[in-house]
Amino acid sequence: MIDLIFILLIFFIISSVMIKLTRAEAKLYIPTPKNEPGEAQILIQIIDQDRYLWIDHSAIDTLNQRSYKLRRPLRQEEKVDLLLRRMTINSEELKRRLTGLREVALARPNSGYFILIRCPEEKPYFYATNIIEKLVDTPNLEYGCVAGSIDEIRTNSRIEIEGNVIQIDFD
Repeated sequence: MIDLIFILLIFFIISSVMIKLTRAEAKLYIPTPKNEPGEAQILIQIIDQDRYLWIDHSAIDTLNQRSYKLRRPLRQEEKVDLLLRRMTINSEELKRRLTGLREVALARPNSGYFILIRCPEEKPYFYATNIIEKLVDTPNLEYGCVAGSIDEIRTNSRIEIEGNVIQIDFD
């Protein structure tokens, strides 16, 4: 009888530890950048299920060309609208670009890359985790995920170009 009680005691102790482990493993930890100015080579703004705003080095040329054609600096709303028209991609294009980025990063192991992913608070975070899954096994690709919508970029941010750097201040 004592043996049976001892075996049941061991069973309950082990099963309670296993339940705690699975609950802890169910949590998803997504790194978030510090709230200070930083650098990202790519900004991926999730708009909806099949639309993403991909801002990389080509955004500077897009903004400069439009400003040159108009012969005046672009207003803030014009910058955001232009980026939305020219830099929005679908999920297939996103997958293709992430694969290409991963291949470039693996070919250049001494280079560091940082991708900022912005997901609207009202959208499920699996949109962000789908992007992270494509980046996670690449050692020199770092990423951070923050909450934010395209409307916040349109109304609260400032987009400036200094040399070959585009600066977006999120308020």
